[in-house]
Amino acid sequence: MTQQLPSNRSERFVNSGIKELQEANRNPIYGYQHLPVLPLEETLQSVVTLIPGLMVYIALAKENCYQQQTTLTLDESAAIYLYTMGTPFYSCLNKLLRTENRNNLKPWFSFLKLFISALDKLPSLVINVWRGVVGDAASAFIGDSEHTWWSVNSCSRNPEVVKMYLGETSTLFTIDAIEGKDNTLYSNFSQEEEVILKPGTRLRVKVQPLNYLDRLLIVPLQEKYKNR
Repeated sequence: MTQQLPSNRSERFVNSGIKELQEANRNPIYGYQHLPVLPLEETLQSVVTLIPGLMVYIALAKENCYQQQTTLTLDESAAIYLYTMGTPFYSCLNKLLRTENRNNLKPWFSFLKLFISALDKLPSLVINVWRGVVGDAASAFIGDSEHTWWSVNSCSRNPEVVKMYLGETSTLFTIDAIEGKDNTLYSNFSQEEEVILKPGTRLRVKVQPLNYLDRLLIVPLQEKYKNR
């Protein structure tokens, strides 16, 4: 059953400013991939004190996550559900992903291993998705420039979902994704048609940003294949 919890849901789909995107343009997570996959509770033991109520959120995630399939384990499904619950968990994780302080982020590596392993089991979609940022981001997204987003990037198939969270002057990214992970089945808010772009997604600005009605800047982005 979907749980209605106090949330900052807009932060999943919309950055609060261009600085957040710029801070996410470096790699703070190298090394997580070498860790073993552990149960959800164990992956977050070292960060329990950072998020009040975290153990309750974990229990709710394991109780309510999608379990009618064999693609993901219970812990993998619950990890994705926990990310979408609208609690401070999401914003705390992404705030750290956008910083340069690897020492502060390392306690999260075990969760990232479980979470990204779960996403890797989902089909990679070639799909157009949408994401936003509050404010005018034109100066940071000139034509043909490239950007790496190291945070967990929630997008939606439906631009109207993202527009709900935008301010009076905002930037809307229309992204041609090639490795989008549709987590609709695993989300606490399936109506948001969420598609996740994993940390480390590389993007190229296809053309100069387009100004729409002098208040909404539209930036067309193309996801690039990663070097294997």
